[in-house]
Amino acid sequence: MGMHRSGTSALAGLLNHLGVEMGAFLMPAQDGVNEKGFWEQEKIVSIHDRLLHHYGLSWDDPRHLPQDWWLQEFPQHCLEEICSILADDMKATSLWAIKDPRMCRLLPLWRLVFNRLDIKPFFLCIVRNPLEVAASLYTRDRIPKDLAVLLWLQHNLEAVDGTAGYQRRFIGYKQLLNQGENLLREVLQAFSIDLNTATTVLNNKDQFLSAKLRHHTISDAELDADSSLPSIVSTFFKKLIGAAESGTDLLNNDWQAIKQQYLDSAQLLKPWLNLSEKLQKDIANKNVAFEHLRRENDLITEGLRSAEETINNSRKEANVIDAALKEAQQLVRGKEERELELDAALQEAQQLVKERDAQIKARDAQTRELEKALEMANLYVRDREKDIRDREKDISVLTTQVEGLKQFIDRIEKHWLLAYLSKTLIKSGNRPT
Repeated sequence: MGMHRSGTSALAGLLNHLGVEMGAFLMPAQDGVNEKGFWEQEKIVSIHDRLLHHYGLSWDDPRHLPQDWWLQEFPQHCLEEICSILADDMKATSLWAIKDPRMCRLLPLWRLVFNRLDIKPFFLCIVRNPLEVAASLYTRDRIPKDLAVLLWLQHNLEAVDGTAGYQRRFIGYKQLLNQGENLLREVLQAFSIDLNTATTVLNNKDQFLSAKLRHHTISDAELDADSSLPSIVSTFFKKLIGAAESGTDLLNNDWQAIKQQYLDSAQLLKPWLNLSEKLQKDIANKNVAFEHLRRENDLITEGLRSAEETINNSRKEANVIDAALKEAQQLVRGKEERELELDAALQEAQQLVKERDAQIKARDAQTRELEKALEMANLYVRDREKDIRDREKDISVLTTQVEGLKQFIDRIEKHWLLAYLSKTLIKSGNRPT
């Protein structure tokens, strides 16, 4: 826990190298800002930003959230998201940490997370000189000193208030840089946390606890001497550093007095509120202009979307036409090929017809010759038939003559035989009877 630019990344990086899981999808390191990494889960930071934006705030806006805001519908939706992320990312380990300075302002919601998931949290609250924090924020984000100090005061007050009732330890930024090893041993012992890799990794603490990464150095005496700041800033810082150095807590009458002094401190709020009022008016005017531009952009976007849809439809139609054209070309080519085949077949058929005509003519000539030959043969046959009929008549006459001749011969033979027998009998003296 701690204000932005207070050393939360250095502390988180050292914890990770000691074996404490920091989760998946961490924000990458950034040169000149956090060279060793932010050690913040991007999904968790995104939820925090959306939650603040829901109430018209951001991490650098010190205005208060609504009363009991964490019980409202949208924060409850964020609660479900956070629980889902932790259940997925941290289910494989029993020792893990979450780091995001925005949590200082959102601890009421995180208390619900801890209860929902039955988590026993230990809080490490790191504290840095508010003038160093202001100088770092101005270098990075050009945030005015008064606003930066107010943010520092607000984040640390809400961190102290929000972690009340849990085990916690305050750590000074200079302590972390100068006494990281001894400090870590004390914290581990106080929280009864045993890390098997602690002895090995502590020898490499300079990887994250390097004084070279401290770009702004302002003494506590300079903070006391800065008359532009309300006394509550120096008083609260001293109380935090005292708690860090002694290992004690702040839940006493001094803390309550400091908290009330912050709530009643109009002197601290006045410069920022004046600036805020001007900025709010500028923002309102810009919001009107932005809304006008947004509407124009929506119209342009809709027009572009419609044009894109028209273009896409035209492309689809063109593709359909291209496909149909290709198919038609293919059909034409096929038709032309078939026409060539038909022409070839027609020429072949015509040639066959010519050949058949020639054959028919030849056969017709042969037929005529055969008819002539047949006619002559018929004449010959008729002549032959007439001859045959004449011969049959002649044969019939001859047959009749032969039959008559046979009868004549038979009579002669009989007569001759009788004459012969008679003669023979006469010679023998017998007469025929």
